[in-house]
Amino acid sequence: MATRASIIFKDVEGNFLANVYKHYDGYPEYLGEKLLELTSGKMGNGLTTTKGPNGEIIRPVLGVDFAGMGCLVASVIAKLKDQPGDVYLCPEVDYGNCGEDYLYEVIENNEGTGAVVFVQNMEGDWEFVKEVLDRVASI
Repeated sequence: MATRASIIFKDVEGNFLANVYKHYDGYPEYLGEKLLELTSGKMGNGLTTTKGPNGEIIRPVLGVDFAGMGCLVASVIAKLKDQPGDVYLCPEVDYGNCGEDYLYEVIENNEGTGAVVFVQNMEGDWEFVKEVLDRVASI
């Protein structure tokens, strides 16, 4: 049986960027953890190469370096989508209307890092995914 989830992405002003539906493994211990991993990189206003300590060229890395929130959203989709089906782009109005078991919000962090990730719990309250995972780990 599928554990369905939708992820809505918003910029720092709360503007809608994307709605991603994930058909399988939408529970926080998988998708929530994956979202934390995929959104924790460095946010910039463009990407450049740098030189390492030995003069080697260091290039930005997919899923680690983001040229803004739109880049982060595209990176998350690229990392989640590894086969046909399972991950879909949907209109904003479908968010919460597709029989989802979990709803996520990924909101741009204005501190120069990726994003903040929330999940809606079974009572309908929003929680930080990290707090949910910490609580589950302590059980």
